[in-house]
Amino acid sequence: MQKTLLHNFRFKKNRQINVDRIRAEKGSTLYSENFLREELISSYRARILAIAIFLFYFIENGTLGLIPERFYMVYRNVRLSDLILYSTVLYSLIRYNEYRELVNSKPFLIVKLFLLYLLIEFLVSYIRYGFPPEEYFFRLKGIWQSFLIFPFLLLLKRNGLPFLIKLVFPVAVISNLLYILSALTGIPFLPDVWIVTQWLPGDIVVYRVFGGTFYGEMFFIGIIYYWINKRFRAWQLGLVVLFIVPHILAFGRLAWASLSFTIFMMIVLNSLSRRNFSMLFRQAIILIITSAVLIFAFIKFIPKSDYYLDALNARIFQGQDDVMYGEGTYGARVITQNDALVNLWANNDIFLGVGMHPMWVLGPESREEAIYYSAFSDVGWPGVLAAYGIVGFALALFFQIYFIFLAYKLIKKNPRVNIYTFFVTILLSKLIFDSTVGLSYIFISTTLWGFYGPLCQYIPVMIYLYEKNRSEGIILQNIS
Repeated sequence: MQKTLLHNFRFKKNRQINVDRIRAEKGSTLYSENFLREELISSYRARILAIAIFLFYFIENGTLGLIPERFYMVYRNVRLSDLILYSTVLYSLIRYNEYRELVNSKPFLIVKLFLLYLLIEFLVSYIRYGFPPEEYFFRLKGIWQSFLIFPFLLLLKRNGLPFLIKLVFPVAVISNLLYILSALTGIPFLPDVWIVTQWLPGDIVVYRVFGGTFYGEMFFIGIIYYWINKRFRAWQLGLVVLFIVPHILAFGRLAWASLSFTIFMMIVLNSLSRRNFSMLFRQAIILIITSAVLIFAFIKFIPKSDYYLDALNARIFQGQDDVMYGEGTYGARVITQNDALVNLWANNDIFLGVGMHPMWVLGPESREEAIYYSAFSDVGWPGVLAAYGIVGFALALFFQIYFIFLAYKLIKKNPRVNIYTFFVTILLSKLIFDSTVGLSYIFISTTLWGFYGPLCQYIPVMIYLYEKNRSEGIILQNIS
């Protein structure tokens, strides 16, 4: 029975248990029924937590239209996903002892300080603007998503991340297929997207789908990461094409730049960590094969592919003067919003900012507030500065610099290549890209709603990897 359970629930893989050693120690506690029962309960706890986290993101993304919206609306603008969010965060705090060493980790200190500062801002804003606390609480659910860091820490401690990825994968496949159909036909096959008709130079007209797919880009980057660091597998080419085509048809230049930069970072980091620059040739061959297959599939299977190739070329060069000289609609809008937010910060509380102001909690009431309101969602560091003042901005800036340094050290010194090093690589790429390449004054990866959404997944993985290496005796000199 023990052998069957160990095989079916993969305890050997999750807990790194040597079955032969257990058999040799039949009198030990490792071989006891209590041990197996504890392992069984732990496995189910991890899966239930993974399902709860999955359902939160699945409902927030509109459930792909499979479930009508009225079935997950609970009260006014409170959705079932909000209740899942609050419940999982509360549950993870109650189970604090399970992952105490992760929460007490030295690199996690700046994260705790930033989350504490959000709570202080909530209290200050409640006193300053006189809103009922429950009204603020349910309207600021974007901020409370930052506290998903704790459920993810608990999930990692329970070895539940692989199961969560298995839950996400089929939804990613379906959402990417529906996104492609929406972009080609102009019909919203996905419920929570909106489609606009955009005119490109040369009288080219395309449908632009705003909304995105369900983690398709993560699987695309993940497969490329596996190829670069481990082994190329031809059968995965089809998945790569499926997961990247929606982002091509999205006509988002910044998204293209971000994905390209991430792949470039993976190649550079792999070469530096292994100190084998001859691998660059192998990696170049992999990217050439991938590009050739992608071009072939695009021409072969996308209707009117010649037309879309012309549209892609027009989109690449469209508005380049806006970026270079700060002119035109894009450049003028960003500069106007940047100035508006800096002035808003300078004319209010310099240290605490405007806080969780009603104008972006409920809506603007004047033309000036309308500018502020729209600016908050478009630009990064001026929005953080205006909302949370010099204190919040300093915390965010320190977080940015410190985690870039820490992520690089972890990748360089970590002897293994796995799902955890992949997430840390994505985190490092995101932090550097936002600091140096992003063209919308992003600069820091925190936002008006606290942490940039995916950081709630990346940060726990990095903390987990840091503590795992430290506990295994891997020397991480000067890493923190």
